[in-house]
Amino acid sequence: MPEEPKPGPLGTAMRKVTFPDGSRGIILVDAGTPQEDADLLAAQVWAEMPEPGVPNE
Repeated sequence: MPEEPKPGPLGTAMRKVTFPDGSRGIILVDAGTPQEDADLLAAQVWAEMPEPGVPNE
């Protein structure tokens, strides 16, 4: 059973997500965001992260 969103400041909610590499984390999303959308956002954030050891441009 999916967990209910936890209300946070200014209409945000914390969601547990699994990133594409299998690691787990927590992200902040707008309150009421479906878990599927939170997982998609987590995948997008993961894809945009720079490679380890590569300086940001």
